Amino acid sequence: AVKELGDVGNDLEIHGSRLYAVINCSHKVEVMKAADARRIAQIDIPNCRYAVGHGRYLYVSSYVSPTQGDARAPLGAVFKVDTLSLAIVGRVDVGYQPEEMAISNGKLYVANSGGYRAPDYDRTVSVINLDYFAMVKEIDVDINLHHVKTDSRGTVYVTSRGNHAQVPSALYVIDSLVDKVTAKVDVPVSDLAISGDSAYIYSAEIND
Repeated sequence: AVKELGDVGNDLEIHGSRLYAVINCSHKVEVMKAADARRIAQIDIPNCRYAVGHGRYLYVSSYVSPTQGDARAPLGAVFKVDTLSLAIVGRVDVGYQPEEMAISNGKLYVANSGGYRAPDYDRTVSVINLDYFAMVKEIDVDINLHHVKTDSRGTVYVTSRGNHAQVPSALYVIDSLVDKVTAKVDVPVSDLAISGDSAYIYSAEIND
């Protein structure tokens, strides 16, 4: 199909032989062949944000509510997609306005932002057990969480955007064996990538 992808491409995930494009405000994930970007199908997920693949499944975070700020918006969710049938086969409610996710030790870590609830942001990471796809814990971290990455040892790194005023952006370290915050790095983080024993960070902090 020759077509526009839609409104607000928010994330790309290559898993297996397929490319998944998360199109936020068009409420869908476009599925393509990774080799040539030929369209395969569309998965309808409301206000979807990020995707991560693991085994047979793709996990997609979703604000659930319409794409407009509303302090009364419901809890967000993670949708489980079977990559063979491309059907949604599960859903777990998490925190408010969930963003990026990462997998470590058989668990999915979901950064909740609460961006629609400003100044009363969410400040938790939801932990989902992937064996039976249920939330098992919430880890208190900091307000307005965004990105989540893991290293080769399974350590989880999560970023906070702060409130763009009094509370600065920062990076937090979570031990995935005990699911507790073990360190804070006082550096603003717009995004990061981890390779080997190094984290590469770029920053652009906004102060209103």
